[in-house]
Amino acid sequence: MRKNYLYFHDKFRTGEEHVHPVEKILLEQRTHYQFIQLVESPVFEKMLIIDGDVQSTLRDEYIYHEALVHPAMLLSSNPEIVVILGGGEGATLREVLKHKSLVKALMIDIDKDATDIAKEYLNEWHKGSFDDKRSVLISADARVFIEREVSNDSIDTVISDLTEPFEGGPSYKLFTKEFYEVLYNKLKDDGVLALQSSLLRVTDYRMHSTIRHTLQKVFPIVRSYLTYIPSFDTTWSFIIASKKGDPLSLTKEKIDELIANKITGEVKFYDGTTHISMFSIPKDIRSLLSLETDIITDESPVCILRKENL
Repeated sequence: MRKNYLYFHDKFRTGEEHVHPVEKILLEQRTHYQFIQLVESPVFEKMLIIDGDVQSTLRDEYIYHEALVHPAMLLSSNPEIVVILGGGEGATLREVLKHKSLVKALMIDIDKDATDIAKEYLNEWHKGSFDDKRSVLISADARVFIEREVSNDSIDTVISDLTEPFEGGPSYKLFTKEFYEVLYNKLKDDGVLALQSSLLRVTDYRMHSTIRHTLQKVFPIVRSYLTYIPSFDTTWSFIIASKKGDPLSLTKEKIDELIANKITGEVKFYDGTTHISMFSIPKDIRSLLSLETDIITDESPVCILRKENL
């Protein structure tokens, strides 16, 4: 007998919607900063939806979080001090904690209500990472905290797991040239920044391209990479910005060696073969990324409208 489902419409743009069946609504809560929904899906199991965007799901969140964390962490050689921007579910923190060299991970998320929800409802994501003795959870504006409380040349790796720069949202000033200059100064001489940088495909590339070109004004090495996320139903992009190390210089064999020697616990998605694949950007996308774009600045931030305004 066919079930009667509710349906969540993930709106990408006018005329494009990805429809997800929903068996049960587990939680709906509007915090000061965002609207959080937690639902049960027959396809992806538990799904976290923020401001109308599928944020992550139980079935495939490991793809996103391993792709975001491990290329940068391995490029950082022996990272001891890592800063996570955002990352409310705790899964980015979970992946960072797998690195043997880690001494301290500072996770800075402005929305304490969101992290409290994650602690209670998303154990499958964080797996107790918030309670690890190396974890320091800070509820604050990430830019203000880093500018005032973090010393220059003190961070090995920054992992930016922020929501996209929605108009009026909490993240848009964390994508500007001025903030990237702050991060550059806080990183050590061989420091690395990794960030999620929106969907990347022939119909949607401008947000990624703008972030990329902004980073290129600050960092000498900037590399885009991407992978397909099933619950997003699209390729999703990331960027590594580095002072010295180049992820393109790492071979399949070297990545597999680094994983074996430097990471504890299971890595289900990322290995040497995956690394080469993610950084092999298709020709048509490379052509689009070569086009000139605006630069994101404090005075001229590039923001996207919230889903309800589309």
